[in-house]
Amino acid sequence: MSFSRDVKEELIRVRLRRDTDGAMLVYGFTLAGASLKYSRAHRTWGLHYVSENEECINFIAKLAVKNYKLEHEISLNVHQRLHARNTELLLYGEGMDGLCNDSGLFSYDETGERSFEMHVPNGLESEHSCRAFIRGIFLACGTVSDPASGCHAEMVFKHEYLARETAELLESRGIPPKLTQRRNLWVVYMKNGDTVEDFLTFMGAGEAMLSVREQRMLREVKNNSNREVNCFSANMEKAARASAAQIEDIELILNELGPDALSEELYDVASARMANPDFTLNELSEAIGIGRSAVNYRLKRIARIAEDIRNGNDK
Repeated sequence: MSFSRDVKEELIRVRLRRDTDGAMLVYGFTLAGASLKYSRAHRTWGLHYVSENEECINFIAKLAVKNYKLEHEISLNVHQRLHARNTELLLYGEGMDGLCNDSGLFSYDETGERSFEMHVPNGLESEHSCRAFIRGIFLACGTVSDPASGCHAEMVFKHEYLARETAELLESRGIPPKLTQRRNLWVVYMKNGDTVEDFLTFMGAGEAMLSVREQRMLREVKNNSNREVNCFSANMEKAARASAAQIEDIELILNELGPDALSEELYDVASARMANPDFTLNELSEAIGIGRSAVNYRLKRIARIAEDIRNGNDK
């Protein structure tokens, strides 16, 4: 089962405390996912909905029939070639005009002439109505990625108007989404983890929000661990290169000038380095019994002697 399906099933379980919440939810689902279709079987026009989620269709049908005088027909459509399984809903009957008008699917001009120009329904200033409306839109056209693979939520619209109105509604509630066009579709999306969490909380999907937060925390711990490992590996590699260069300098001095070319204090450091090529400066200082800065200073003096040999200045 996909995470999006889990989210939608959680949203369906959210208690509707007001009749207006149920109506607003149907309005959102209708604007985002309905189309007009003529039914030859019933000899009438109806609102046609298609969803991969059968639970969503049953839920919307129940709410629509409760709020309006409607008949409904639910059918399963299996596409063999695409291996797709969709549930279809047809709403028809006496209350269809009422639903179309109230949801904003129809508009009227100053003369009372009806058109199919879409508008958002009245009453969205109310917080609970806005939540229900956005919930209905998400049930119709929304998805959320599996939080184990990242944070991404989006709603895909056929109409630019509804996409922009939805983005503005979320923005006004402190949930700033992004808006983009994908071919002939419009996408309102959120990729920031905090924004995705706020979006799920706003709709009422608290369990899903906690799942996203948990996965974000796990990724953060993993990323921090990886950074520490990478930093440690880089430091070890740097120390190994420095040790190899120091041993090369010491061997050059001993081969060209002999051990007498080094003072006693330099020879002690050189011997300790040759015997312990994997030691850090701190470990070398502990082995010799002098400070780290003193070890570093003496190794630099050895490096200068070796450089003079390479430049022919050792005579």
